[in-house]
Amino acid sequence: MPLKMNSKLPDVPISFSLIIITTLSLCFINSYNGEFVFDDSEAIVHNEDVQTSPLMDIFKNDFWGTRLTYKQSHKSYRPLTILSFRLQFWLREKLIAQDYHIVNIILHTIVSILMLPVFNILIDSKERSTTFYATALFAVHPVHTEAVSGIVGRAELLCALFMWISIIFYYYSIYARRLLYRWLSMCGCITSVAIAMLCKETGITAVGICCIYDIIVVNKLYPFQIILFITSRPSCEQLKNFIKQKQKLLIRLFILFASGLILIISRFSIMEFKAPIFQPVDNPASFMHNIFLRILNYNYIYCLNIWLLICPEWLCFDWSMGCIPLINFNDKRILFVLLFWLIVGAMLVYIFNSYEDTFLRYSIMGVTMLVIPFLPASNIFFNVGFVLAERTLYIPSAGYCLLVVIGLQKLYNHVPVQYLLLTYVALISLFFVKSWIRSDQWKTETTLFRSALHVCPLNAKVHYNIAKNAADAGNSTLAQYEYEEALRLNPTYAQAMNNLGNLLKDQGRYLEAETLFKRAIELQEDFATAWMNLGIVLSALKRYEESEKSYLTALTYRSKYPDCFYNLGVLYLEQKNYDKALKAWESATKQRNTHRRAWTNMVLLLDDLGMREDALKVANQALLYIPDDASIHFNIANILGKAGNFVEAEVYFKNAISRNPKDAMFYTNLGVLYHRWNKLDEAEDMYKKALEFKPELNSAKENLRKLYSLKTLIK
Repeated sequence: MPLKMNSKLPDVPISFSLIIITTLSLCFINSYNGEFVFDDSEAIVHNEDVQTSPLMDIFKNDFWGTRLTYKQSHKSYRPLTILSFRLQFWLREKLIAQDYHIVNIILHTIVSILMLPVFNILIDSKERSTTFYATALFAVHPVHTEAVSGIVGRAELLCALFMWISIIFYYYSIYARRLLYRWLSMCGCITSVAIAMLCKETGITAVGICCIYDIIVVNKLYPFQIILFITSRPSCEQLKNFIKQKQKLLIRLFILFASGLILIISRFSIMEFKAPIFQPVDNPASFMHNIFLRILNYNYIYCLNIWLLICPEWLCFDWSMGCIPLINFNDKRILFVLLFWLIVGAMLVYIFNSYEDTFLRYSIMGVTMLVIPFLPASNIFFNVGFVLAERTLYIPSAGYCLLVVIGLQKLYNHVPVQYLLLTYVALISLFFVKSWIRSDQWKTETTLFRSALHVCPLNAKVHYNIAKNAADAGNSTLAQYEYEEALRLNPTYAQAMNNLGNLLKDQGRYLEAETLFKRAIELQEDFATAWMNLGIVLSALKRYEESEKSYLTALTYRSKYPDCFYNLGVLYLEQKNYDKALKAWESATKQRNTHRRAWTNMVLLLDDLGMREDALKVANQALLYIPDDASIHFNIANILGKAGNFVEAEVYFKNAISRNPKDAMFYTNLGVLYHRWNKLDEAEDMYKKALEFKPELNSAKENLRKLYSLKTLIK
């Protein structure tokens, strides 16, 4: 019989509970019409696995679209999350940020609703008030904003969803009446864990939660009883009796352990048992040589994670690069670490010495939900590529919410229930408002990056992203200032050097740009982008041999690099090495079949070389991949027009205009076609149309003057 918790917080009917939780989970709805921001660009917008690559590549590449076996890969294997992005792209045939945001909000709502039965299972209580209040708190917690409002946070949402489903399946594998249903439920549990792990690596921790649940809640074995049994050195007879009594438990634990081990081994085999390589800026503490200082800094980060759950006032999209300065032995922040371990110690004493407290089992499950899902991000088993990430707290926060409500329940004998309820309502209200405001900040990169300045003004990456955003908006002055600020805060920030170099390159300041690119390469030898950009600068300085060497070096570090092949082709074109140029652009289009500039350059070069048939063949091949590209239609029209195929050329000119109706050159060239075709009135209309969009276009003016002269002669 499940125990009845001595709950004094008011009960809420199940139907009303669902309505309230659904409403509360919409606190993140402000981001429903947001853009692709921060990591969304790399993981979705620029990730070919989401749009064009063969479907099976999703299962060979990491979350960012890089082959798992490559040195540059982060080894984050989440194919089912990428598959969900791919499915949305397939349904709409284009990337619409609003669709992705709406799905994330819906997923968070489903996860929150599923928390009700999951909490009911984990605390084994018929009293539903605790599960409701804990779930409501989970639904509005502001620390979830990154996971819900950031589209890449879908990995956390899907992982949580299937973790909850695995716990429900595990419950039925224990209590189902028929043996067949028990085994089917166990299979469903393991399958759900596998799916959760393929959404995000954290999913494997559901195995640990199920194990603790089975031991503590189902079999009612207190920690002190387990320790007492082990330390008493049981005889063979006692061991046999224990095994006989707990046979079903041991079988289930063996299945969970064996399945979990197989999943972990399979997961590591996919990445060939090679750990990802991170830079010191990603996680400075893990690069500290003094092991005691390293452990001290890890513990301080644990404190900050707990503080974000308790008081999520300061939230930031990125906590690296000086946002959390490293601790040394003279740092006053050590006091927070000591306080943290005092609290942890008191909790451990309570867990291992209490056996008559009604709330003990529920507290243990709360701690289990808090700690076990956080282990992959703890740096205990392997180093991670971040200092602190709010999204990693999405699943652990469920345990925290449960502990908070259990704490309120325990205060009943000391505090009137009205005050407890008022405190809880005030907390929910504050969290709802904070989540509402924070989700609005995640709508655009401008608001997101600027919000971080108030939290981490010393974070070089914050200034870097503000600069990048300003550069994209055309504000080069602000971009240069922020890049320089990022480099002042972190003089070894290779990415900032590369981007500042790009900015100077675009301003024609090639020598300054060259210095920055070379410095970036010194800091990070395999920085393929910096090698490519150095090649562009050297080409502009007419140092062609050095430029070619830079491009080829970039390709040795990143073999799949279509932009580098494109720029290499441009270099060969400048050297009049046309065969090599064509081969380079062909490589670019093979690696990215939507590379418009490479297709266009091939068509134009073949046409200039008098190879019109080949040019048309390449152009038609390009249309298979980029059918709506106006420039390809325009170039085909020009080739056909020069060949005297006026009828077909007219069709392609009109196709180009329909796709880009404001390009004056399209109208001018169509006018030339009509001019040669002796359709003088149509030609006049096209020239005039071109001048409407670009009054200073001399070619249109001159052709119109010639047209009027011809009309005068005819008359």
